[in-house]
Amino acid sequence: MTHWYIWYHYRNQMDHLSATNRVATSNALTWREAIDRLEGAYSEHTLRSYRADFTIFDSWCIANNLCSLPASPSTLAAFIAAQAPELAANTLRRRLAGIRKVHRLFHLQNPADDEEVLIAMRRALRSKKRRPRQALGLTKELRDQLVAASGDDLAGLRDRALIMVGYDTMCRRSELAALRVEDLTPLDDGSMLALIRRAKNDPFGDGRDGFVSAAAAEALKTWLEAANISEGWLFRRVNPGWAGLDALHPHSIGRILKQRAVAAGLPAEIVSRLSGHSMRVGAAQDMVANGADILPIMRSGGWKSINVVARYVQSVELAKLASWRQ
Repeated sequence: MTHWYIWYHYRNQMDHLSATNRVATSNALTWREAIDRLEGAYSEHTLRSYRADFTIFDSWCIANNLCSLPASPSTLAAFIAAQAPELAANTLRRRLAGIRKVHRLFHLQNPADDEEVLIAMRRALRSKKRRPRQALGLTKELRDQLVAASGDDLAGLRDRALIMVGYDTMCRRSELAALRVEDLTPLDDGSMLALIRRAKNDPFGDGRDGFVSAAAAEALKTWLEAANISEGWLFRRVNPGWAGLDALHPHSIGRILKQRAVAAGLPAEIVSRLSGHSMRVGAAQDMVANGADILPIMRSGGWKSINVVARYVQSVELAKLASWRQ
């Protein structure tokens, strides 16, 4: 009886693990199709995140003989605990959002709402430092150094225009890369308006106007004439002697800033902190230093959250307060 009892429970356990693996394998064919149905309703970046994050969760479940769809609260809590030491808080939140979305697509009970998961997430987040690393603000002084370090060849003309337009419009790197000639409206004083058609916090494309100063507009015209661009993407990859047809990739904007900072002879610690967000941050900091209030800054940069802007300009506000005390 003892041997039969052991054999019976062993077979039951093996059948359960086999069934779990079959479910996971079947779900691998269906959850991707479910995410595909979201095409057009969400940005490509969001859909890539959903696919990547649920793939990681699904693979972890298979490796641990657990079911990913539907996932139990204990499974999701264990996944969070396993991922927490390696991931930043925002990445952990994004993973959870992807898992939650896939469950909703199948009208399944959402394990992320269970108290066990909420406690696991809270425990993981308490182990993290909440203060994010902020990009160095490309203030006017730094901007002018990078502009001066941009030569008169085709790449230099592009980079000069990109830095000046990025600073003026306070565009995110993706918004800057998406600008087109057709989005520009010349004004009588030599300046321009640039239509920023869509942003990550503007999913339905209401758009906003970015101001381009006369100096930046002149640099932009010089680049467009030299590159023989009369329509389509404003900023493009430069090949030896000619400009390509495709838009500059958003990730390359940070690299361009770093390259021009190196050419300007700036210290390595400054170069390392520059990113595609630096022009946006620096312009906001300069506006505060010149007495602008938060709300006009938010309108200029297309921010919806006052907390984000406040974090960007905090160091400038503290410096102003210190000067008033002296």
